[in-house]
Amino acid sequence: MIRKYILGWLLHLANRDVSIYSKEQFYTIKKNLLTKYGTKLGEEIQHIRKECHSCNSTGIFRCTWKQKETCWSCNGTGIYQEYWTRLDKYKLGNYTFHNPTKRQHEYEPLFEQIALPVITGYIHHKSPKYRLGAEAMYWLFLIYDRKHFKKIFGMIGYPGNVRTPMVFFANISFKCKHEWRIEKGFWTRKEEDLDIGDLPF
Repeated sequence: MIRKYILGWLLHLANRDVSIYSKEQFYTIKKNLLTKYGTKLGEEIQHIRKECHSCNSTGIFRCTWKQKETCWSCNGTGIYQEYWTRLDKYKLGNYTFHNPTKRQHEYEPLFEQIALPVITGYIHHKSPKYRLGAEAMYWLFLIYDRKHFKKIFGMIGYPGNVRTPMVFFANISFKCKHEWRIEKGFWTRKEEDLDIGDLPF
């Protein structure tokens, strides 16, 4: 019971602050934990509809130097991409989570003769305070994917006053690596290679 509560809390925090370098690895851990420890509550459908920016969703390609024509990006529909994703809904500890199972480009409202609830658009998560999301992410990787933990630890720097232990030491590691690269000249240019045209004045 305590394990489920702690895992649910860590997943809840990390789910809101996943590094762009770790999304695939994190969702693998999330899926495994929900399958093993979570309680399945049912299924839902998420509807994603991306409007076309090339034509401002009008279906007509924006151009000032020739006649109007059908937008190439969306084929005149005004919709760049649209799909429905089936989600398994789980409860772990005090929190609920969604785990995607199947993406389809046609809407199928019935699943085993039951109409599924539809979530419109993305599920937005607010990042926790005090870098707790990153802290939880590091702990989950340390326990369940040490290979990736070693890869990302110290890859990202966190500005401000950091007090959580894992993020604190990751910050120190990042600063050390950053200073070492500058010292070795990876991020600097030799003075003789500097052209006068590169100067901002």
